[in-house]
Amino acid sequence: MTSSPVSRRAARAVGTLLLAASLSVTVTGSAPASSMLGMDLEMLSASADRILVGKVEKTESRFLSQTRKYIVTDVTVVSERQLLGASASSRVVIRQLGGTVGKLGQRVFGEASYRVGERVLVFAVKRQGVFYTLGMQQGVLHIHADERGVARIRSVPLKAELLGPASVVSEQGRKLEDVISRVRSLVARRARR
Repeated sequence: MTSSPVSRRAARAVGTLLLAASLSVTVTGSAPASSMLGMDLEMLSASADRILVGKVEKTESRFLSQTRKYIVTDVTVVSERQLLGASASSRVVIRQLGGTVGKLGQRVFGEASYRVGERVLVFAVKRQGVFYTLGMQQGVLHIHADERGVARIRSVPLKAELLGPASVVSEQGRKLEDVISRVRSLVARRARR
């Protein structure tokens, strides 16, 4: 299967921004803000290697290696519903940049955030054998139950400047089932290409 020019450009832009953000944290200790290509459901669905609804089981922060003192956090998500590439009840480990090890913390503005026990809709991309949230913070949609018990996408303020007109922010407050239906349609269209 070949990827579209849009998805290749989006993946390259996201990779470049991840590198720039990690270098910013490494050199300065923190970055005041990140800029990234705005991504909507269509772009996320076209570029992701894994799409799933799941529950965050655990997070583990550590140094990337003994010699490289970058902190990364591995987030384990137990899949409830797979939309692309992950079966139900499987565990997917997603790495995010930054975290806390002992008294040392590193933060990458615009990076995705996860809390143990929360439900999320995740769009992940695999790079060098490791999954990362696609589009940083844009690639994880947090789920909450409204006052009637209906699962909805919860609004989380973006901690980055979005470049371009596309944005997943428009999904905030929508019913989870409506978003899943749209993603399944986009994944099916992608498969037909």
